[in-house]
Amino acid sequence: MTDPGTTAITKGATLAATIFGMLPGVDPNAVVGAFCGATLFVVSAKDLGLIERLAYMVISFLIGYLGGPAMLGDIFDHTAVSAFVASAITVTAGLRAIEGVKTLDIKAWLGGRK
Repeated sequence: MTDPGTTAITKGATLAATIFGMLPGVDPNAVVGAFCGATLFVVSAKDLGLIERLAYMVISFLIGYLGGPAMLGDIFDHTAVSAFVASAITVTAGLRAIEGVKTLDIKAWLGGRK
């Protein structure tokens, strides 16, 4: 059973994405794809706190909507699919890259002695 705070945030985010998708000049297919990808990331990131998940959801949504069709438009015909893929992958890849940089041993990578 989910706690009331998570349910309220989910409802609020859904309402915000719906209103954003109805604005003139906005691609509603990309909005739906980016929102679904961001939601998938947030649901799967159970080890993060509520505020962190909310921040990552916003970042993931914006990257998916703004960058998905631009980066993946040649691969996928529909903007919803490219926004979904970009939204679901970018924050996860970014977090993994940050962890990799934190644990990088430059001396060993360059072949130096320890």
